[in-house]
Parts: sequence; C-alpha cells; structure tokens
Amino acid sequence: MGVERVRIAQFSDLHLGASLSGGKLALPQAKADKRRSEQRQCLVRLAAHVRETRPALLLIPGDLFDSGEPEIDDLNFVINTLNTMAPVPVFIAPGNHDSYAPSSGYNPHSALYQGRGSGPKWGSHIRIFSAEQFETAPVPGHAGITVTGVAFHRHRPDSHRVLADLARAPQSGLRILLFHGALENYPRAGADKAVLPFTAAELERADYTYAAVGHYHRGGPVVGEHGRLLGAYAGAPFACSLNDTGAGTWLDVEISPQEPLKEAALHWHRCDDRAIHALEMDVTGLTDSTELGRRLDDLLAAARAGARDLVHLTLRGRLARGVPFAPAEALGDRFFHVAVDASALEPDHDVDLAAEPAGEPGLAATGQELFIWRMRQLYHQATSDEERHRIQEALCYGLDALTSGEIHLR
Repeated sequence: MGVERVRIAQFSDLHLGASLSGGKLALPQAKADKRRSEQRQCLVRLAAHVRETRPALLLIPGDLFDSGEPEIDDLNFVINTLNTMAPVPVFIAPGNHDSYAPSSGYNPHSALYQGRGSGPKWGSHIRIFSAEQFETAPVPGHAGITVTGVAFHRHRPDSHRVLADLARAPQSGLRILLFHGALENYPRAGADKAVLPFTAAELERADYTYAAVGHYHRGGPVVGEHGRLLGAYAGAPFACSLNDTGAGTWLDVEISPQEPLKEAALHWHRCDDRAIHALEMDVTGLTDSTELGRRLDDLLAAARAGARDLVHLTLRGRLARGVPFAPAEALGDRFFHVAVDASALEPDHDVDLAAEPAGEPGLAATGQELFIWRMRQLYHQATSDEERHRIQEALCYGLDALTSGEIHLR
C-alpha cells in the first residue's frame, strides 16, 4: 500500500542557552530571566501540539541548543520535553551551533551526557543523526517514509557545500531530507550568517519529496529554479537577539508522494508572543520635542509594535540644540523593553564644509572660526569620500570640544 497524505511538524533554531542579557538589546537580568523562561515555553507548546495532533513525525534541523555542550539543566529539559512526545518519531540533524562531537550533549557516550547522574535519557523514539555524511533511516510505524539526514561537525568549515555528498533520493515513497544549511539567495536571510551554503538547483537535482532545513530565523519556502516547492525553513520559534526581527515561528507540513508540494501545504504557527522591532529614526529638521514625539509615535504605529514587544531604536541625523528628547524614558512604560542607540546622532553644528573656503581669517578671528576655516580647506583638498567623511567627523568632534568642553563619541 502506498503512503497516503501525512502531516509532519518542523521546529529548529531555538538556540536554548543563548545569552539574552548582552548585545544591543541590553536586557536587564530580570527581563532576560523572564525571556529565558518564555524561550523554554516554546518547546513546551510544541510538545503539547504534537501530543494533541499526532503528526507522523517531528523534524528538527539543527540549533536546538546554542552550543553543542549545553548546560545540564537545558539538556535535561530538552530530553524530558521531547520524551513526552513519544511515540511520535523525532529526527534531529545537529546544526552549526549545536554541532555533533565527542563532547556533545547529543552523544550518549560523552562525559557531559554520562555525567548527569540520574538525568533523563534520549527516548527510543528519537533519532539523532551523528555522521558527517548523509544517512537514510525509516520512520517507525510509517512504512514507505524515510528521512535522510546529516550532522554538522565543528571541524567542518562553514563554507563546506552541505549537499556536496548527497546522493539522489530513494526511488519510491515519501522521501524527506533533513539538514542545516544556508540557501544562497534566500529572500528572508536577514542578518543570519551564510554557513553551510547550498543552491536550489543542488537541492532540486537530489529529487526529495520535501526538505526540512534549519538555519535561517525567518521562516519561508525553498523554491526551485522553475517554481517547484522543494521544502521550507520553519524559522526560529523564539527571538533571541536584534537580528531576530521576523522570528517566532515553527511549521506544520501536509505532504503526499503522489502530489506536487504546494505552498498551501505549509502552515506556520506563531510561538513567541513577543516581537523584536529594530527601528531607525532620522531627527533632522525636527526642532521641538512635540515634533519628535509625533514622529516616534508614527514610526511605532507603522511597525505595529505592541505592549509586549521589545523595541530597539537607532537615532540618526542632527538633533536640534537645546531640544530635550529621551525616548527610552518616554517609552519605558509602553513596551516590555526599550533600548536606544544615539551613537549616530550628529551635533547641531551648522557648518557646510562643502562651501568654498574664504580667505584666511584675520587676527580678530576666534579659535572656532580658525578651526572651521582650516577644516574646510582640508575638506576641499581631500581626494576621496572616505577622507571627506573623516574630516566631517573631525569637525564635529572639534566643535564639541570648543563649544562644550566635551567630546560626544558617535
């Protein structure tokens, strides 16, 4: 009997154990601890969904942990939670962050795993791919379904072509491919590093029914050169950092070996109920605090930032002298967390270096007038945009020192 339509769940890139208190978001410890608890709840929610809906299998294409050697508490939590999903088969392909190694928590012979005393063991329904070459395994309880997967090993360079060693798919049945890698020209790549690259053409030639891929934190389909749907990224279920705008999802897929895969078969689920908003605001020309506040409100409304969200605001341009503007204080009660980066603001020095320098100032000229005249000369003598940019910065720092006795680093 052939394989009928089945449903699979796909979840990856949780990065459990990642530092949540550093980086540009600069979460205070209490908020970082709360976010860490919410991060765990993403996996708890998935487990509840799997127990309730009983998919044919769960696919995890890497970076479940942020390290191959997680803290014992994190390792035990993951094992305990995945074990509640039995008897649904779970397949894991370790990624570049939680790579498979002799010391890995995925390795049942490692000192980390063995040294946990009475800690839980990986359940018999869980298959963790450990080889550097692709292996094919049957899916227990589902004749005709196979999963072909590979583990990332830490000594392998990030530039390794992840599909270089992949053979063509098995001849029949529902043929699933599971791996961690970066699709070249993926439209939702964002700021994620391009490790373990592959192309849609390489994947299409292998002729698998569906490819479950991890690495990119914004979920989306993987489409071949001629429009054929080849697989998908589930996305990261939890937003860890400023790079994770658009993260917060996992995926259900309905699939049949007899029918072409269509995007309507991909069902993303929202997991993290907070979003990260990375916003930029140019303050140039806004000369009073009411104007500044109105522009900021419009920016937040356009981003649909909600009270539970995290906001990172980068200020750019020239802030009018003497105008009070403290967005972190103004927004602190409106959102879960607000961080403001004002390092790109320019001081309100109304000097046009591009203007032609006049004759040398006379003896009555002030030190500030002499400084501006000399900087304008250097600006016109400069031979590149980079040199002119450095002179512009030097002007601002010099005028800071001359007018206020302080230098405001940008």
